[in-house]
Amino acid sequence: MVRALGLVGVCIVLSGLLVNAYLAIVARNVSPAEYSDFGAFWSIALLVGFGAFLPVEQELARLGPRALRSAAVVAGCMAVVEGALAVFVSPAVVLLCFLSAAQFLVRGTLIGSGRLAWHGGLLVADTTLRVVFALLAGWLGATTSAQFEWTLVAAVAVAHLPVLAAIWWQQDGEVPVREFARAVSPLLVGSLCAQLLLNGIPVLVSAVATPAERAHAGVFLAAFLLARVPLFVAVPLQTALLPVLAGKRKRTVVTRLAAVLTVAAGFGVAVAFTIGPWLVRLVFGPLYVVSAADLALLAVGVVAHLGLIVTTQALVADALHSRVAWSWIAGVLTAAATFAVIPDLVLRAEIAFLTGSLAGLLVGLRLLTSPRQESELCSTTSSSP
Repeated sequence: MVRALGLVGVCIVLSGLLVNAYLAIVARNVSPAEYSDFGAFWSIALLVGFGAFLPVEQELARLGPRALRSAAVVAGCMAVVEGALAVFVSPAVVLLCFLSAAQFLVRGTLIGSGRLAWHGGLLVADTTLRVVFALLAGWLGATTSAQFEWTLVAAVAVAHLPVLAAIWWQQDGEVPVREFARAVSPLLVGSLCAQLLLNGIPVLVSAVATPAERAHAGVFLAAFLLARVPLFVAVPLQTALLPVLAGKRKRTVVTRLAAVLTVAAGFGVAVAFTIGPWLVRLVFGPLYVVSAADLALLAVGVVAHLGLIVTTQALVADALHSRVAWSWIAGVLTAAATFAVIPDLVLRAEIAFLTGSLAGLLVGLRLLTSPRQESELCSTTSSSP
């Protein structure tokens, strides 16, 4: 298990690098103002995918392939609802709603069946296709956000639909749809709040920016995406962490997490103040100029968010599903309040992300170390495979 998880980690790191290459290719083919629009689309795509369907992946990973048919019914219903709402956004987002359902069904099934190497390989294949399609679009003369949006849609479809077709006929449904939906429901609230905290802020920045601030918003989104590189690794890896965290003593998890986060925060701030601004220009181009202080705030926010992810996965591993939602709700409410009271376009986003992630982390740690309630004991018994 440890060796397979290590292989997945390598694949996820490679996938994260490819994602950043993809975003850099887009940035170098469009203006900063257009990149503001693409950054908003990218964040909405992550909200549509991870926000709605990560709980499906997590339960599939926990219950195994026998739950695939039931998971498909639940994911399909969620995709229909999302697609109806996405009609007001763009055709690419509508299609992504259904493709994301397929994507997370495949990922959950591969993890739940122990095929972690296949899972890691699929991540690399998906992100490689994104890079290839973006290069092709740039070569063909694409210069707008709308044109590059379809490169993401095409990559997800080509990478996942054939795999879903292959595994679909190998599984027999044994888990009732109602039972699967009941297990996913408490995770769904937390997952949506998690993606709102992580990806809602870029959408808000793009939405509230005046025409004169669009280019500035695009520069911020580029810096935010680069600062979030560790999250490109952690977010896909979080479901694979469940077997590792299961059975661990809570005090051990908290102690090790605090030590790792302290070191990571110091390292992130050091990178931000030394090579951070240069790195942003190197990746995205000379038009993307950002200060070291802005990057330092983002780096500390990312570290707090990493801690929040690990804490909530520890709650899931301990079958404390309802507590996951409260952690993320605390983070979203704190971020929303912060964003509302600070006037500066970029500073309000940076502080909101930092305070929201930190509030969610502290609430999550408190809930992780609190005694289990009687209702949670009953819930654990009824939802066990």
